[in-house]
Amino acid sequence: MSELVSTVNLVYRPDDFLPGLADKILTRKKPTLAGAAERAGFTMRLIPVHELVPASAGRPTLWYQGEDLLRTRQCFQVDDFSWDPQASHFLKAISRTVQESDSLLLNRSMDGPDYLATDKLAIAQRAAILGVPTPESIAVPYGRHARSVLPLVEDLLGQGPYILKPREMGMGFAVQKIDTFPQLSSAVDMVAQAGTGYLVQPYLPHTADIRVYLLEGEIIAALHRATGAGAYMTNVSQGGVGNVLRGWQDVEEQCLRIATSLRASFLSVDWLLTDSGPVLDEWSTGFGSFPDQEPKVGDAFFSWVRSKLD
Repeated sequence: MSELVSTVNLVYRPDDFLPGLADKILTRKKPTLAGAAERAGFTMRLIPVHELVPASAGRPTLWYQGEDLLRTRQCFQVDDFSWDPQASHFLKAISRTVQESDSLLLNRSMDGPDYLATDKLAIAQRAAILGVPTPESIAVPYGRHARSVLPLVEDLLGQGPYILKPREMGMGFAVQKIDTFPQLSSAVDMVAQAGTGYLVQPYLPHTADIRVYLLEGEIIAALHRATGAGAYMTNVSQGGVGNVLRGWQDVEEQCLRIATSLRASFLSVDWLLTDSGPVLDEWSTGFGSFPDQEPKVGDAFFSWVRSKLD
């Protein structure tokens, strides 16, 4: 076992953002994350993905400014995806390198295939198998084949409105509300030229959502997020307003069922609050969603990380 060094490395993709936006987001998030990390005895380091080089030299190595970060045992959170397909492959190389070492990949705190942490289609499929309420989700084929999905969408989801969103992306990026079927036809033509996969779902009217945090099979907090004025997304990064609430017994059983199925040590689960009741939106194993208003989540998470290292 290599020497223990209490460092948390946050590997991010600055090229997916307008100049300065990634730094602005990280500046806003870092005090919350770093504060929780420091209380558990960690230091936090932010690393742009292009400054890392994964390799194999008798063992997994990960080079940063001339130093092999895997020479000592550390913790990593690595972004899962990028707009750039080549960057996405590179991020996967970094994640897999960390997983093959004795360091910890914090956003893989669950057993099973990686896609169950990132792919919104796979998440909807697993939720449906578990009997968890979730929107119908239809993958858009690639390139010139994209329009072939339209008859199925019309048959299963009707004339709209719809949500069109990337299968693997976060922070509400590129999520579109499409009002009519003709508008969807045009939108599908556009996403057919993108380098990432897309989903079509029915638009479910809702006034808020809940993000529930689970650690080692227990619910530790829930964040209630209302849509901002004129908005249709509740992501705080996209204008939603967050408030911390606890309880929500109508979703707790479903959350525990999901965590058990995934064998997830740490999980956040998002629910849309619709007129017909809570409907699953997605789940995540990353810690970028820690609420600024609820330090309990970060403290519990990093205490858990400390126990894993010790």
